[in-house]
Amino acid sequence: MDLDDDDIFSLPERERVLSAAQHTLPRRRVSSQDFGSEGTSHLKVARSASLSNNRSRGRCGFGSDVKDLTDDFIKDFLGPTMSRSVDLSPRSTPTPRQGLSREAQDALKAKEDYTKVELKQGHTQKAVREVTGGSQQLHDTLLIMIKGKNSLQTRLVAPSFSSLSQQDVFILLSPKALYQFHGRHASVIKRSKATEITKSIVLAKELKCQASDAIVLDEDRGSYVMNKFFNLLSRKSQSETVKEDKRCDEDYEKEMNSSNLTYVYNVAIKSFEKSEELSGKKLSFNRLDNKQVYCFDYGPEVYVWIGKNVDHHDRKHTMIAGRTIFEGSVRPNWAIYQRIASGLETSLFREKFKDWPDVNATNVLTVKNSCAPKEDKVVFVDMEPCEGAEMRKLLPEEPAGLVLEMTDVGRGKGLATDLSQDIFGHDVETRGVEMWRITDTAYEEYPALGLFYSGESFIVRWEYRVMQGGKKQDHETGRDRMAYFFWQGSDCSIKEKGKSAFMTVKVDKERAPQVPLTQFGEIPAFLQIFDGGMCVFGGKISDERLSEKRLFLYMGELESEGYLTECATVSCVYLRSRTSFVLQESSDKLFVWHGCKSRAHTVKGAYRAAQQLSQKLDIKPAIIEVQEGSEPPEFWSLFEGGRVSYNSYLEDTRMFSKPIRIFKLYDENRVFKYQELEYKCRAPSTVAPFPFFQSELYGAEQPALFIVDALYTVYVWVGWWTEVSPDGEQITHTGSAKTDFTERYKLTLKTAVSYVKEDPAKENIPMLVVRAGNEPLEFKVLFPWWKDNWPGVPEGQDGIKPLAEELKQFLQQEYTLQELQQRPPPPGCDPLRLELYLSTTEFQEVFKMSKSQFQSLQPWKQKKERIRFGLF
Repeated sequence: MDLDDDDIFSLPERERVLSAAQHTLPRRRVSSQDFGSEGTSHLKVARSASLSNNRSRGRCGFGSDVKDLTDDFIKDFLGPTMSRSVDLSPRSTPTPRQGLSREAQDALKAKEDYTKVELKQGHTQKAVREVTGGSQQLHDTLLIMIKGKNSLQTRLVAPSFSSLSQQDVFILLSPKALYQFHGRHASVIKRSKATEITKSIVLAKELKCQASDAIVLDEDRGSYVMNKFFNLLSRKSQSETVKEDKRCDEDYEKEMNSSNLTYVYNVAIKSFEKSEELSGKKLSFNRLDNKQVYCFDYGPEVYVWIGKNVDHHDRKHTMIAGRTIFEGSVRPNWAIYQRIASGLETSLFREKFKDWPDVNATNVLTVKNSCAPKEDKVVFVDMEPCEGAEMRKLLPEEPAGLVLEMTDVGRGKGLATDLSQDIFGHDVETRGVEMWRITDTAYEEYPALGLFYSGESFIVRWEYRVMQGGKKQDHETGRDRMAYFFWQGSDCSIKEKGKSAFMTVKVDKERAPQVPLTQFGEIPAFLQIFDGGMCVFGGKISDERLSEKRLFLYMGELESEGYLTECATVSCVYLRSRTSFVLQESSDKLFVWHGCKSRAHTVKGAYRAAQQLSQKLDIKPAIIEVQEGSEPPEFWSLFEGGRVSYNSYLEDTRMFSKPIRIFKLYDENRVFKYQELEYKCRAPSTVAPFPFFQSELYGAEQPALFIVDALYTVYVWVGWWTEVSPDGEQITHTGSAKTDFTERYKLTLKTAVSYVKEDPAKENIPMLVVRAGNEPLEFKVLFPWWKDNWPGVPEGQDGIKPLAEELKQFLQQEYTLQELQQRPPPPGCDPLRLELYLSTTEFQEVFKMSKSQFQSLQPWKQKKERIRFGLF
């Protein structure tokens, strides 16, 4: 409908319109011809167009030199209220504006200062700020810490140098720079998560950061940029170093999760109410309701999350209610308070949830068509399998060494590297070793150097010296240095592990570097301290039973790094033909059993370990060496159940001259990748018979996918779907998650084929698919020991299948309409593009168009057609 002038302007605004008219439009004479042949009948139309044009320029007014305007036009424009207040008597002196009143002419001459005008929109914004409780609190400089193991915690910490630690990864944000700092002992998982977060920050320009890329810094690699990073965190002096964090990752996770507080907005009282059900845990993304407003209190971080379906009027008061929570507790001055709208979450917020969908991972890209800007073209991005040629490349012969005080001590013996001066050729020499055992309330000196227990924690003080020149001279050079290792057995509780870190701080009087180690995760620099005499018993010291039988597995690549680990029982199922074992009958006799495929360094190292074990136990037994296949009856009588069948290689003529290799397959931002597992103790010119453990497969995030190169067989190992979370919550897996896994599984199979194809020696070797819980014996003996009935693994999974048979189902390119309408769809079919699996003829019959014509349709039309024929 048409608006009257009274609907558009109030009286004061009309006066301002006239007063500004002289300065708004170019000078031009206006006549009745400007309004059409019917004169004033079109005045409102012309006036409306004039007002519309002037508003678009931010001004309102009329021509400055107006002539031949009639009184009817004045009355029509000004309205009855203005026309009554205007004196229409003529001036005594004729003027070009004689047809206008004196007030109108004065108004046309007047000037208005628009800088003093306060528009209505400004009042509205001001009112909104008052209702919402003011702006959010977000600082220019933020420091984010990534810590944890099973459920990584991404938390805001104080932006200071004292917040850094050697065990974790940190992200520093400023308006113009983005840094990613890796502590020297930070795990690969933490580094990967940090890379994922920084990518998101760069792409979305989150948290006020405008950096175009992230600067990655490793603590062990000093540089000018590193010093600049430290200065941003106000490092006091150049001598100040990054501290070690003694807290156990698992304990930190539990502490952080238990401190999480969640509030739900109550519309009736216009306030937040604490939800006991949602507090004290790491929530699932699915718990968010778009009809609700939540306030999440993470200590220094407080967020008000508003669902997309929340009523507009209810949103106004949520920020005030949230600020009440934010200001109701004592928080540091670097704390943040932020409003989060559904769909616009920052990476820092998303990481507070355990299963937030990857916002950067999508298989659909929308590309603008420059010729037709109103239409979008949908392009599907498919992942490709990994290149087998790249996977064939071997890892370096030596693993990364241990860096202490800017010196790479390597394997703890032999040549070292001074990283601060890039000097090679220094020699490392052990000067002394001390051990302490962690008790329930304290720590005590432990005289049995090298004897450990899987249910205990120990502290080892290593005194060493870096000799200059690479050899001893007539006078000693260098200085004595210290390092503390706190070793945690595999059967220790989380509480006991945390206690060991705490006690290490008390023992460390020199404030020396502290290195955490877990059983089966020892490094060469630690193993060489005991010169091949380390031995790990099962259980606790209080369970000691020297008079009973024990079976020990020998591990290690060098004699000085070899060690023994006790098996759970004295059973033949633990025997492996590729290594050696030590069987303790009593204090009078030790058998050293060598498998038929044991290599020379393993045979020699196992015998040496048996000698050292007898010395540490202060016994003088007879040490009897036994070769596989030539065992005396007395030897087999010591095993539970006697001699039973085990996977022996006595009749196997194959040579195991290379170690096995394991690759983890995963996708990151729709790019399919691989990561080779690394054996920390590998050494040049030696072959590790058992470089990996079962826990490296079963401990990965499930369902996991691995390729295991067992030299003469290549396996694809498939994990399982976890049904219950570590918190005890039931996990529901969506159809899209299973579709994504199916795609990764297909790519893993293709990658395995490519990997084998690149090695002519593997041309005809078996390629098998095995699933967790149903591995064959030939697969289990690739590891030093194997535990059946792993917690959480479901029963009834498929058994062994040839890889070619599994891959065949993914190679079929065409299906009938009836097959594609089944749920779930055929294996390997993309549920978003089911129509493409129809044959060309059937596609034409169903959609009455070709595939190319279908692809040219707009996305919403494609979706409509899919739904119509049950393909969505």
